[in-house]
Amino acid sequence: MRALSRRRVLLGMGGLLAAACGSAPETVPEPTPPAPTPTPTTTTPPQPADAGPADASKPDAKEPQISPEELLSTVDAIVVLMMENRSFDHFLGALKSDATYVNKATVEGLSGTESNATASGVNVPVFKMDNFTPEDPPHSFEAVHAQWNNGKNDGFVKEHAGRSEREVMGFHDRSQIPFYYWLADNFTVCDNWFASVLGPTWPNRYYLHAATSDGKKGNTPFVTGGPDTIWEKLRSAGKSYKNYTASVVAWYTGGFVGKLLSLNPVKQMSEFFADCRNGTLPNFSIIDPDFTSNDDHPSHDIRQGQAFVASVYKALAESPQWKRVLFVITYDEHGGFFDHVPPPKTVDQLAEFQQLGIRVPAFVIGPTVRRGHVEKGVLEHVSVLSTVKTRFGVTPLNQRMAQTRDLSSCIDPAFYKNPQPPPPNPPKVTVGRVPTGIGVSSQPDLERMVADGTIPDWAIVDRRSAKVRYQAFLDEAVRVGAVRVE
Repeated sequence: MRALSRRRVLLGMGGLLAAACGSAPETVPEPTPPAPTPTPTTTTPPQPADAGPADASKPDAKEPQISPEELLSTVDAIVVLMMENRSFDHFLGALKSDATYVNKATVEGLSGTESNATASGVNVPVFKMDNFTPEDPPHSFEAVHAQWNNGKNDGFVKEHAGRSEREVMGFHDRSQIPFYYWLADNFTVCDNWFASVLGPTWPNRYYLHAATSDGKKGNTPFVTGGPDTIWEKLRSAGKSYKNYTASVVAWYTGGFVGKLLSLNPVKQMSEFFADCRNGTLPNFSIIDPDFTSNDDHPSHDIRQGQAFVASVYKALAESPQWKRVLFVITYDEHGGFFDHVPPPKTVDQLAEFQQLGIRVPAFVIGPTVRRGHVEKGVLEHVSVLSTVKTRFGVTPLNQRMAQTRDLSSCIDPAFYKNPQPPPPNPPKVTVGRVPTGIGVSSQPDLERMVADGTIPDWAIVDRRSAKVRYQAFLDEAVRVGAVRVE
């Protein structure tokens, strides 16, 4: 198999790498080696001129040449948590000016001089935002294209015209979301991870599950048929898999409602925590947050989102499977919040979907991952599926999956056979016993499908009220030591 220079991968000289991962509830055989990685094709956006001093974000040219397959060979459980509707600059842009962040000169963050104009031409600069429950900015397919404006990234304020228009230029820093900044200190932050589609939630989640939305631009389901998904590929490969959800139903249940009778990977979130405790995590899993409380979708309180992410991390860190885990945190799309990096193009069988979406926050976490690293290669949601491909040898769903960069460049050659223990003292997230603003779903289309019977009763995994679900989650978060309740 083809060996690949880590430095070459990191600097994006060739573009995208392929990869893959998989799952099935039974005991699984060792995978056969996958085919050689195809030549990457996706473009890489310009990198900062000042890359700063030598650091963990610039791997030594003397690193051994190790193939992506070998780097991922000790990973048996790939866990993906997809949150909702925040941009990279909105959550992580302040890393660039963070006095305690070792790679602040390397990360493509905010300089503090960025701005967008209102419809009347008044500039609104970026600013530190104190509001944890902002109004929901526009993020339809059409609105996002207007925000992007052919790569000018100057339409964010205009698309959110009105009393709260300036909020799209707001950002949060370490003092407000310390857990994310601790993750950046201790694992890999990806500052060129883009949404798969320049559009809303459902098309982007389709790409996470299927490497295509089959042309869908809005939040509409495949009531019948639909493209093949990673779940079919995992089943065919004899791998274990689950889609855990903290909500009434998983997004998959609505998006691929026509597939439920033939393939339903959905499990309740309580099963995730049990699998962590028992060391029975599947080869591949996707986690959906609760779309009524802790998914980070405006106007849900971001402190509740931080608590959810921290509880998932802590459960994994304390699991007997930690040594073989790769944990990915990302966001479906930017949700209308400003980001200054124009997204590049990629390959896709549909020309209108070759344009990647706005940059989103993303972390790669685990015992073999580079510590304090900024991954500069172009990544997107299909990179998760490519990692599945590289690791478990599943066949690609399409050209997009075959040619998209995997996450192997986030693995430290010094660690892949020497997994590291979890870093000590992650900060606890402070959250209220009485939740803020829960009950209003960020996914009204899912709620409608439950109400009108499009989603059958037997596919509903949690009938408890939003408040009861939140309290149950909070109890688990306290148990794993992820939160401080006030």
